[in-house]
Amino acid sequence: MQKRIVIVGAGPIGCYTAQLLAAYGFQPLLIEEHNEVGRPIHCTGLVGNKVFTKEMPFVISRSSIINTINGAIIHYDNQHFTIERERVAYVIDRERFDKELSDGLNILFQHVFLGIEKFDSGYIIETDKNELFADIVIGADGANSSLRKLVNHENNIRYFGGIQLRLQVKPRYKDLVEVYLKKPSFFWIVPEAEDIVRIGTISENPYQDLQKFLREEKIKGKIIEKFGGRVALGICKNTATDNIALVGDAACQMKPLSFGGIYFGLKAASLLASCIRDNRLGDYDLLWKEDLAFEIKIGLKVKEIYSRLNPKELKTVFSLLKKQKAVIENKGDFENHGRLILEIIKEPAFYSVLGDILKILFRGT
Repeated sequence: MQKRIVIVGAGPIGCYTAQLLAAYGFQPLLIEEHNEVGRPIHCTGLVGNKVFTKEMPFVISRSSIINTINGAIIHYDNQHFTIERERVAYVIDRERFDKELSDGLNILFQHVFLGIEKFDSGYIIETDKNELFADIVIGADGANSSLRKLVNHENNIRYFGGIQLRLQVKPRYKDLVEVYLKKPSFFWIVPEAEDIVRIGTISENPYQDLQKFLREEKIKGKIIEKFGGRVALGICKNTATDNIALVGDAACQMKPLSFGGIYFGLKAASLLASCIRDNRLGDYDLLWKEDLAFEIKIGLKVKEIYSRLNPKELKTVFSLLKKQKAVIENKGDFENHGRLILEIIKEPAFYSVLGDILKILFRGT
């Protein structure tokens, strides 16, 4: 008898997992608390070009792409430098992206997950509407994952809030993202169209921080849309146990430096679906961590260092990055920040600040 698989959460990673499982001959059921896929939006809508390549086992339609990004301008104080990378990323219509991934899937909408109870070899899943049986339960229910809290002790998970505005204002650069390094976090300006930009931040106080940023940069425009969300950073101790698995933001499969989770989530979903297909779900936690945990750990450490920098130290680091513009352009990877950081560390110019960086790292510990 075929295993019954229930996926909690019909976001892009939950839907992608379901599409792969369906391609492998399963009939997964998704439960989603909202009344449609793609709303509300909790994402910047900026994804790396790898998302749309044949690297992915389930090729994703490019019809949601609305702008092409060819690099970024990094700002600090009154200085900046430009990184040029042709077609490094795309601005997408996230609602359309999600809806296309959900095409043909069996989804129960407006079903709120309440809990699970062990029953024989599987589980009874309780929702606010009914009870469902599953042999395998997959948590793709985002940063606030209820399933993660059931299978993990969250001692090392940190939460941050995010907010983004769609403003009716002409972007200064039609194909470049602007990133502003401003403590305690950073801010982004993403060009969506000829007269629309997406501006946002993720921090412990995102609304106040964003309002201050808009005032300081004298950015004004009609707010077309405003949305926010929550992100969870850390390494989950276990993401697969006793026929329960976590994937995407529920498993903290996210880049700590940019808070992007689409690509990592898609890669982990591919591994999860193949493990279920091959009847070796117990290997999933090890496999995805072999592939992605290094990047996450490096990102967490760099984020920790960034949080401790004083203005003088941040200026020193910014100057170092500015000098490494060619290295970043030649060896940078939108999805794998850790590898780029290792390349920069190899550069002789880094040695002059290595001692200062180590002092920052151990300061206050």
